[in-house]
Amino acid sequence: MGKGPGCILCGHMCRADRSSKNLGRCGAGTMVGYCSHLIHPGEEPPLSGHEEGAGSGTIFFSRCNLSCVFCQNWQISQAVLNCQDIDVGRLVEIMFQLAAAGAHNINLVSPTPYAIEIAKAVSKAKIQGLKLPIVYNSGGYDSKACLAMMDGLVDVYLPDAKIGLTPESDENDPDPVSMRLFGAGDYVKHNRLALKEMKRQVGHLSIDQRGLAVKGLIVRHLVLPDNLARTDSLLRWLRDNLGADLYLSLMAQYHPANKIKMGDNPEYRSYPGLGRPLSVREYENWTELAWALGLHNTFVQDLEAATQMRPDFDKEDIFE
Repeated sequence: MGKGPGCILCGHMCRADRSSKNLGRCGAGTMVGYCSHLIHPGEEPPLSGHEEGAGSGTIFFSRCNLSCVFCQNWQISQAVLNCQDIDVGRLVEIMFQLAAAGAHNINLVSPTPYAIEIAKAVSKAKIQGLKLPIVYNSGGYDSKACLAMMDGLVDVYLPDAKIGLTPESDENDPDPVSMRLFGAGDYVKHNRLALKEMKRQVGHLSIDQRGLAVKGLIVRHLVLPDNLARTDSLLRWLRDNLGADLYLSLMAQYHPANKIKMGDNPEYRSYPGLGRPLSVREYENWTELAWALGLHNTFVQDLEAATQMRPDFDKEDIFE
C-alpha cells in the first residue's frame, strides 16, 4: 500500500511504484525526506504549551503532496532545499532527541508522502519507550488508506481544511480555484473524507491538567483575503459534520509568499487579494461567524502573526 506498485497515500492516487525508483507525483521515493527538527513554541497552545523554553517537538518533512502557490514552507515543501533522505532508524533517533529536549509531543509536519515509513518509526519508538503524543500535521489531503496506517499510532490529528465549496457546487465537481491555489481540484472531496476519518479515530480534543493535548482532533483553516477560501461555507460544514465541540484553529497569518511573492505573475491576477495581507475586518468577520455558529473551541490569532514566526529554512534558526 503506497510503497509497492500503486502509491495511494493521498488524494492524487498517482499509483507510482516508488520501490522501483519511480517517484510519486510529490517526488518522494522510499526514504524519508527530512529537513529539520526543533522545539516549536509557536503552535496552538495545547501543542506548544505555556512554559518558557518548551514547545512542540516538530519534525519538518519535504515534498508536500500539495502545491499551494503561497506556501510559507515552499523552500522544503516544493523546492526541497537543504533537505536529506533518511531511514526509519534515524527518524526514531530524532524523535528521542526531541523528547530529551523537553518536547511536549512529536509533531510530524507534512508527513503524508512518508506515511509508511513514519508508521514504522512511530511503532518502533513506542516499543522503545517513547511516551509523548504523536501529532499528525498534514494538509488534509490524506487518503483513507494512509489514515488506516495511522490508526492507533497517532494521538492528535492536526489537518488543514483549506477551502469550502461555493453554494452552487458539489464536492464531486472539479474546482478550478482549488486546482489553481493548491494543486488539487478535488481537494474538498478528499479533505472531507479525511477529516471524518480522523475524527472517528481520535474524537474531539482531550487536554490534560497542564493544558496540553493528549488525544483528539484540531482542524486548521487559513483565512485568505477576499474570502478565496470560502470560509463561510467551510465553517458551516465543519460545525454540521464534525460538531460544535470541534477544536478549530482559525489562522490569520496569510502573507504573500512562494509564487505569489515572486513579482507580478499574470497567472494570479484574477486573484488580486493574494497580493496583500489579510485585513483586520476580514478576519474579525470570520471569527465572529465561528462564534455565532457555536464553534466556541476556536483558537484565534493576532494579525501580527503574519509578520512573526515566518520560517526561513536557509537559516540554522528557522524562526529567527
